Amino acid sequence: MKISSRGFTSRKLLLDKLMEKSITCWTLSRYCSWVVDEARDLYFEQTLKGLRLQLLVRVLDGNKRVQEAACSAFATVEEEGGDFIAPYLSDILQTLVQAFGIYQAKNLLILYDAVGTLANSVGNALSQPAYVQVLMPPLMEKWQRLGNDDKVGCITLITQSLHQSVEAQQRPNEVEMPDKDYLIVALDLLSGLAESLGAHIEPLVGRNEVLQLLSLCAVDPTPEVRQSSFALLGDLTKACWHHIKPYTQTFIPILAMNFDPSHISVCNNAIWAFGEVRKFG
Repeated sequence: MKISSRGFTSRKLLLDKLMEKSITCWTLSRYCSWVVDEARDLYFEQTLKGLRLQLLVRVLDGNKRVQEAACSAFATVEEEGGDFIAPYLSDILQTLVQAFGIYQAKNLLILYDAVGTLANSVGNALSQPAYVQVLMPPLMEKWQRLGNDDKVGCITLITQSLHQSVEAQQRPNEVEMPDKDYLIVALDLLSGLAESLGAHIEPLVGRNEVLQLLSLCAVDPTPEVRQSSFALLGDLTKACWHHIKPYTQTFIPILAMNFDPSHISVCNNAIWAFGEVRKFG
């Protein structure tokens, strides 16, 4: 008789021991590549359903460490599953939206990353009106509610990181440089939402200082920040050109300055964003 290690591992998520639940979440995420590449024909739907259900339950766990492990693991499921997880969007979005109400600090940042990964994975499937109505209200509410001194929230993250960067550059011996990971996550999430939601992203761009802040991110000394900035610029150009148009004279010289192959990823994104701007302009 063959014993299913997957079933044993999944049942571990039902235990009360916090360490076991956290480790099990991580372990299940390691199987994602196998689920997609090897088990698609025979076991894919059943296995993916098990991963989805068990991890989503733990995404809403009352313990912060389990939340972190489960949400990180589910982001891996999203990335590996790609558009194969699109049929399960309703359940996924309902869970992630509930998580917005209970996550705090670091875990909220991980949750934003999971939303961005989901948007990148399922693409246009997320732009269906029913899904937009589920996802956008809590995002808008969260962004409008958070203050400028909060370390989480996508728009707030950009604002704070920029202010810290300027202050650090002005007083390098007194102020510690901020962690740019926060800024990059925020930019990548907005980019993923713009790509997936298309024109539905317009209210978010119109009501916030996204483009003013993006123009500052585009000249950040950190290559990874510029790389993410140019990706967001290209995605916003396609999604809501009328918002980008007034800023073209600002962005075009910045893009041209980054046509430098010494930072190949930055260069590629700058060229791509320039092409999108010229296409619409």
